[in-house]
Amino acid sequence: MVILSAHTMRASMLLLTTAVVLTVCFGVAAWRLSDEKDVDITGQIPSPSYGWKGPPAR
Repeated sequence: MVILSAHTMRASMLLLTTAVVLTVCFGVAAWRLSDEKDVDITGQIPSPSYGWKGPPAR
């Protein structure tokens, strides 16, 4: 059984909190950017060229 010191626990909580805050900030920024109609950050494939296509008819 591993017993962690109070300093280690505080440091890991700080690291976890920082990671969550940065993830939320970047997520909100990407969401705000994607709301603009002229900016495409998702890298979507143009609509005529996606999806499953069956074999050509003979």
